[in-house]
Amino acid sequence: MEASANTSCSNVTVTNSFLIRIVGSLGAVSVATCLVALCWSVYLKLYKQFLYRLASYQVMASLLHALFLVCQFTFLEYDDSKYPSCVAVGYMLEIAGWMKACFGCWITFHLFCFAVFLKNMKKLEPLYIISSILVPIVVSSVPLITKSYGPTDDWCWIQRKKCGKYDLTGFVEQIALWYGPTFVLLVLQSIAMLIIMITMYYRAHRKSDDDVIGSREQNKKALRQLLPLMAYPVLFCILIIPPLIERLYGFSSIPRVLLILATVCIPAWSFFAGVSLIVHIGAIRRTDVIACICTPLACLLKKKDYISLTSMQSFSNDSN
Repeated sequence: MEASANTSCSNVTVTNSFLIRIVGSLGAVSVATCLVALCWSVYLKLYKQFLYRLASYQVMASLLHALFLVCQFTFLEYDDSKYPSCVAVGYMLEIAGWMKACFGCWITFHLFCFAVFLKNMKKLEPLYIISSILVPIVVSSVPLITKSYGPTDDWCWIQRKKCGKYDLTGFVEQIALWYGPTFVLLVLQSIAMLIIMITMYYRAHRKSDDDVIGSREQNKKALRQLLPLMAYPVLFCILIIPPLIERLYGFSSIPRVLLILATVCIPAWSFFAGVSLIVHIGAIRRTDVIACICTPLACLLKKKDYISLTSMQSFSNDSN
């Protein structure tokens, strides 16, 4: 995203308030969706199961990212006094974006190891968490050190222009620290997901005389449990494409439709992460979900029946 100026320039403004309203509004919707998904997961105590924890890590990172998108509302009317806050929001937005990307990579890695090599990498969970926190902090600190965060033509992020002039440092950092790595991840995850889908389908439907009885059913069950996890890397691969295409335009004029589409895709990543967890819970744990909804109703009905029975007994005793 291009920058218009830094704090040393006069009349510093974030010029595209329309885009800020888009990311802020959709960011708020994404926050609500992620919170509902996480609260539901906690209520059903799904944090005890590794697969749900893995999905929840992605949703928590998405929640953090959406929160800082909402913070962009603060800069609708920008002035020099807001420069430190703008830098902080841009920095945290970069960290949260990298956290989402890292957890997405680990989900793909876990699925790949399980589907192709039949290895459950659950024991690497601490590595998943630590690396998905430390790597984003280290990478996102580079523009902080070079003072590249600030107000842009769209919102607060890495600046490509300072005082109306294009800044080579910001341009290189955008490519090297975000768009370049995400393009590489797009290619690698797309290949990995294709291999995973083919392998899992083959394992679930293969017919062999030397198969252990019930192994096909076990594979199908594992397939049903793991398939929802594939939504997270698939969403990344789809939603990162418009921003990448937008960046390919470089310094040239960007079509407004493409700019809006790329902007919508940024909070949409967080929104669909929350939706995916909700669908995941509903699809795999539908019995628990039904019980979660029906149990309070059943208790209420039993209570009414008990009150009714007590009243009838009391009436009967009074009659006697």
